[in-house]
Amino acid sequence: MPLILGDPALERVEDYRDDPHLRGELNALTRQTYGFDFEDWYRAGFWLDDNQPCSLVRGGRMLANASANRLDFSLDGQRLSAVQIGTVMTAPEARGRGYSRHLMDWLVTRWAGQCDLLFLFANDTVLDLYPRFGFRRVLEHEHYRPWSAAPRPSTFQPVDLADDTQRQRFMAAVERSRPQARLSLVPNVALTMFYCDGPFRDALFHSPAHDAYVVVEHEGERMLLSEVFCTRDVALIDIASELARPGTRELVLGFTPVHGAGFATRELDNGDALFVWGAAPTGLETPALMFPLLSHT
Repeated sequence: MPLILGDPALERVEDYRDDPHLRGELNALTRQTYGFDFEDWYRAGFWLDDNQPCSLVRGGRMLANASANRLDFSLDGQRLSAVQIGTVMTAPEARGRGYSRHLMDWLVTRWAGQCDLLFLFANDTVLDLYPRFGFRRVLEHEHYRPWSAAPRPSTFQPVDLADDTQRQRFMAAVERSRPQARLSLVPNVALTMFYCDGPFRDALFHSPAHDAYVVVEHEGERMLLSEVFCTRDVALIDIASELARPGTRELVLGFTPVHGAGFATRELDNGDALFVWGAAPTGLETPALMFPLLSHT
């Protein structure tokens, strides 16, 4: 095995999803770094081969990780094969030793040229890091509109994914859903369930009248409509009218709508900066475009 960073005790490990010890180490480092883990998602059967962690381990202890996530997108009807690098992290005691640099070099070498799009999201503290690996910043823009209309009677009800019937109906609806966004994730039940049966489980609602599921959150006067799953085109304003609260003053979309009439756009500033590998145009440079929030890994 090649020597890694001059350390004979350091190992690079991959393809260990079903290894209880290494999976536990990944979960522990992820909880320490980001405050969540993948264990429930794994036990539910949603950790598929498309999610591929690449980690550095010494003596069974995980010191760093960067994961490659294979995803398919549709951009204005054109399919894009993509790899998103995520869950980049280093244990506090192992920082400053070049571990993240080694993993990024490894993943770029493996995936650049093997997909239509190699990209990642970075927080404000590491914006200078990723250009060293050939990534460039691409600005995203979100759609929004002021809101003053009185709420309409709502046909939306909370979805309880602990109920097997509701769970199966929701997953089937995700599989059949029609893109509501110019840049949309090709139906991906596994990633959708990571969000909707995890951090957004209280934000998922269903309307039989609209035959639609939505992920919506309210933050003071701001209503964030993160996703809509429906088998037909929907009128976003009509749906939002049923989801708004009396104090709602702004509607923000977590995706770029196919039909943007009635919305303004602004540069997205949510702490996640988009970086795309390579200098060639990707189509993402189109004004007023963003990755759906529920596609981030």
